Amino acid sequence: MKVYISSTYQDLVDYRAAVDRALRRMGHDVIGMEQYVAEGNKPLVRCLADVALSDLYVVIAGWRYGFPIKDQPPPGGRSITELEYEHAVKSGRPVLAFLLAPDVPWPPSQVDAMGAAPQAGEKIATFRELLGRNYLAGMFRTPDDLASQVAAAVAAQGINKFMVERALMQTSVLAPEMAAFSGGTTLADTTIDSIKEMVEASSAARALDIDLGVDWWSTRLFLLSSLLVALTGVRQLVFRQPDGRFFGMASPNAVLDGLAATFPLCAKFLAELRSSEPSSDTEREMNRQIDLWKVVHDAPMGPGEALAKVDVRPNLLVQWLGERLIARCIQVDPEGLTMAQVQQIVDSFVPFVPIEHQRGTPPSVTRELQVIDRDAFAFELAREWVRTGMPRNPVR
Repeated sequence: MKVYISSTYQDLVDYRAAVDRALRRMGHDVIGMEQYVAEGNKPLVRCLADVALSDLYVVIAGWRYGFPIKDQPPPGGRSITELEYEHAVKSGRPVLAFLLAPDVPWPPSQVDAMGAAPQAGEKIATFRELLGRNYLAGMFRTPDDLASQVAAAVAAQGINKFMVERALMQTSVLAPEMAAFSGGTTLADTTIDSIKEMVEASSAARALDIDLGVDWWSTRLFLLSSLLVALTGVRQLVFRQPDGRFFGMASPNAVLDGLAATFPLCAKFLAELRSSEPSSDTEREMNRQIDLWKVVHDAPMGPGEALAKVDVRPNLLVQWLGERLIARCIQVDPEGLTMAQVQQIVDSFVPFVPIEHQRGTPPSVTRELQVIDRDAFAFELAREWVRTGMPRNPVR
């Protein structure tokens, strides 16, 4: 990860060096004023650009506020450290804050409050109070103490980022990609083609997103589940409400069992499907199921799909699936998974865990659904913990 280190310099030079060494041994890319060379950009412009490009922002506060930067926007009078902090928050960077413990002996020349100017220590006191109020700030006493705390905190953040990137929903098929099928059109040639395209597109997906804001029929949800079981690796159907919020999750087999127990034609289709030999060829198996579907639902064997179908509504879905429907998910705020939520995933009694990310702030809030394979997640977590906690090539 790219880790940006922010602090005043002269009073904390040994502390910054200890943190830099620890993070580089862990294989991270450390960005700070030590790495800057003479260039055309103003220092502040370069610093803020690097903050925005970093994966993680670490702020260290002693007893000096730093000199105010000239030519800055109102209200002005802020130091480069506080401007970096504000830019990190604005850019959505995760923030790790560390404060020098109040009882650590410190040179009076490096303490603003010891200056002759009125209210000399007010700005650093306000800044430290801000960091302590907004974050669970670490208190450090020595360079090695600080380096140890920062290394542990960065490792935990790295694991969180890794886990989100590994979330299995990145291969999901979204509702708009199956609009022709989910819209409930008749089984004309064009619709059959769209069904085939949708199933082929989801063959490598582990979860499928079902938008309940789109017109779904009970019959088509059943046919979809049957095709997914036979032809894909999809393990879960994730149902979301029209506003994007998570509603529930169930496996394709759970949907088959629930709807077959409710609708006689679905049960008849399933019985006849299992009475004949399935094909290992994807095209033949898809045609076999679709052809049987037409026969079962068309007169004289059936009343026709138009008469057999029921519009899928959230309350009906609960009735049809009962306990087969997983109705709770983990709510993740814009800052990412907490360690408590990580523990929830690892300890989950279901093998696939739904999570819902909230992106942005009101009124521009969006939601993103993901499904995590619990066992794969735990394995990757353990492997990443070992990888991030062990030194790589020594720094020369």
